[in-house]
Amino acid sequence: MGSGKSILGKQASIDLQRPFWDLDDMIQEKLNLSIFEIFNQKGEDFFRKIEHEILIKHNFESDAIIATGGGTPCFFDNHNFMKSIGHTIYLKVSSDELCKRLQNIDNRPLLFNNKLNLNQFIQDNLSYRDNSYSESNFTLESDNILAEELSDLIRKIKYEENTD
Repeated sequence: MGSGKSILGKQASIDLQRPFWDLDDMIQEKLNLSIFEIFNQKGEDFFRKIEHEILIKHNFESDAIIATGGGTPCFFDNHNFMKSIGHTIYLKVSSDELCKRLQNIDNRPLLFNNKLNLNQFIQDNLSYRDNSYSESNFTLESDNILAEELSDLIRKIKYEENTD
């Protein structure tokens, strides 16, 4: 959450002329509700089931860039599934930087009840999710990342695939 997956992914898709999918947008479109509304009305368990269903049932193009939610790799067997259809990139942002980015955001459901202890909430989430994130094929230190850096990594991955 707050690492820039959606923004950087969209910019990289434009730069590389690849299809772009944002899993949260797909969920909102399917249910005609915002992520915030889904969490509030139906709960996180329901959200995670829908997220998993869309992830595994959608026929993503082989060269697509997909922005998932921050929790997506941590539920069901999503991370292994994502690795089976492509490469995963962890945009690693420090807890201090995430705190700066998220302190004035009010539309994130997991932040709603955690604003007073935001830094601790972020640290706890990163600690919990680290096992899944560390299984990514690639990690980009992302406190000050530019979209071009993500595009360059994707180009490098594609080049190495073609030379193997």
